[in-house]
Amino acid sequence: MPQQPEDRATPAGTPADDTPEDDATAAVWDRLGADGGLWAWGDADGVVPWTSDDGTDLLPLWTSAADAEAECRADAEPGERPVFLAVDELLAEVPDWVAAGVAAAVLQPAAGRAAGTVALDELTDRLLRAQVDMRG
Repeated sequence: MPQQPEDRATPAGTPADDTPEDDATAAVWDRLGADGGLWAWGDADGVVPWTSDDGTDLLPLWTSAADAEAECRADAEPGERPVFLAVDELLAEVPDWVAAGVAAAVLQPAAGRAAGTVALDELTDRLLRAQVDMRG
């Protein structure tokens, strides 16, 4: 089982807060490569997708447990918590998310804003690149 990275919250004023979307998204991919995975919100049964205002199911992903906790704790169900998903685990889950109707991943959501939203095929591409780079 991969070791979880040190939890480093994204401080205010960093890409998720005030940098153009492309730079903020790039920062998420950089952390994915550095940490070997991303954080989601879930429980013993798996990751909890969000439903957007238009009814689209989205997979929220963060670069730290603290960021996930800050965004989700107030509305959490019993047993829900930040869950670290290593690249291999993220890749293994994509088919299940597709089958469940999840349309995309929302990256680093906070206070109604996000670093970006990516379709699951783009997420898969990024995960595969990270996997190759980590093994390289």
